[in-house]
This record gives sequence, C-alpha cells and structure tokens, in this order.
Amino acid sequence: MIESTVQTVINIIVGAIISYLFALYRAKKKENNALKAGLQALLRDRIIQAYNHYCDDKKWIPIYALESINACFRSYEALGENGVINGLMEQLNDLPNYEPHQKG
Repeated sequence: MIESTVQTVINIIVGAIISYLFALYRAKKKENNALKAGLQALLRDRIIQAYNHYCDDKKWIPIYALESINACFRSYEALGENGVINGLMEQLNDLPNYEPHQKG
C-alpha cells in the first residue's frame, strides 16, 4: 500500500517536472524565434536603407560602407532569409567605390 502510494507520488512529480521542462523549452523556442525574426527585420531594413541611399541617391558606395552592408547581408543570409535582398545586394556590389566625377 505505502509502496504504491510512493510510486504514484513519484510518477506525479516526474510527470510535473517533465511538463514544466517542456513548457520552458517551448517558451524559449518561441522567444528565440521572435529574436531571430526581429534581427532579420533590422538587418533587412538596414540593407534596404543602404540600397536607397547609395543606389538611388549617391550612385556610388565607399568601400567601408559596402563592407559593412556585406557583413549585414551575411548575417541576414545565415538567419535563413534571402529573396529580394539578393538583388539589392548585387546592385550595391556593382556600384563604383568612388564618386563618379572623381574618376581618372
């Protein structure tokens, strides 16, 4: 009688611990997904801002800015997103790294 009661209590405690750990895992996974999505959005926004500034306005990009944007893109790509940003990056990488009137 006492053994079965102890066994039942142990089963309840172990079940509760497993349920608690599973709930923690799900909450942490949800938080990580939210952080990942937020970081992707910030990187995407930064790349688009650079594209608008350098491709549309200046028509050239300094080397330090291109290196910075390429670093953002590598992180963005590592997080699993691509799409339209690939085309923007190609155009940014094709820009000259000097002001057009300074050439030659």
